[in-house]
Amino acid sequence: MRSICVIGIAGYSGSGKTTLIRKILPELKKQGLSVGVLKHIHHKLNIDIKGKDTDHFYRAGADFVSAHDDQQGFARYRNSDMSLVDCIRRFPSALDLILVEGHKDMNIPGIWLEVESPGGETGGSELGKRISVFRNDPEYHLKVLIHILQELERFHSLRPVKAGLLIGGKSSRMGTPKTFLKLNGKTLAARSFGLLSVVSEKTVLLGSGHIPGSLNDAARLADVLEVNGPLAGMLSAFRWAPYSAWIISSVDMPLMNKEAWKWLLSQRKAGVWAVLPRIKGSRGVETTGALYEPMIFEHLESLAGSGNSKLQDIAKHSKVVSPMIPNSLTHAWRNVNTPVDWEKTLSSVIIQT
Repeated sequence: MRSICVIGIAGYSGSGKTTLIRKILPELKKQGLSVGVLKHIHHKLNIDIKGKDTDHFYRAGADFVSAHDDQQGFARYRNSDMSLVDCIRRFPSALDLILVEGHKDMNIPGIWLEVESPGGETGGSELGKRISVFRNDPEYHLKVLIHILQELERFHSLRPVKAGLLIGGKSSRMGTPKTFLKLNGKTLAARSFGLLSVVSEKTVLLGSGHIPGSLNDAARLADVLEVNGPLAGMLSAFRWAPYSAWIISSVDMPLMNKEAWKWLLSQRKAGVWAVLPRIKGSRGVETTGALYEPMIFEHLESLAGSGNSKLQDIAKHSKVVSPMIPNSLTHAWRNVNTPVDWEKTLSSVIIQT
């Protein structure tokens, strides 16, 4: 299992693989995608200059050398015993797509490029896990682009979705643990857990807060140490299942319902790394009651590593979207933090399930 879609661009020498990738890369970037390229080179690779410090480090025995400036960087490493899968794992997780040029003997799903089809025809055909494309087709690069985008959407749609229910809060303003508050005879913790289990393949509890006996058998993850606030529980979830998308919720949204979760999931699309919805008139975004894709996890680890646990700062990332919650669903994201909030909830709202 992996978090990044991998598509091969293969063909015989001279078929135009590099030219094709150079044509479609700008179009993929216009789609807002972050793309990596892995090129297989048959001759000896020369990426460094003899006599430079980085070359001295490598020749002295370093297994991994990296250098960077303010605009770019590069890495050099030994791979005598590495497979293609190992090479792909060297890529950062913060990518939507990896194009693999070459490796024609490995049936990587993607494109098989030919200079010209037999008889001069331009139609493509199936070739194992690959689609054959011919350069004598004047629209061959457009067909390749469409195929890649379709495969990326398919890969994205098949990514598993898990759910994490945050239960670590102290509930100091409420005066009693929110997990034990009851709505229609069911605790908020049990109600939230049940709803999340309907819209995800697995739901886990995040944190060390008290829980009702009905959840004693539920999977539970401890907070990441030395990280403050909800981010500690979120990182625990992301590390536990790094290839899954995650719905992150909290128990203090008593009016959350299946329709609201389904709306949130409908906002997902390839190239979007997190969906942090917004309530009309609110100053910030909703960071719980939100969805996070694997590509954003590296960014959140970076925030935590710098001592920043402010979840609102996640919304500053260029790959995060904050759609406006429909008026009919706004109540689902309303938090209860005080006894007054709770009394208003009990007295004025019809519960939706």
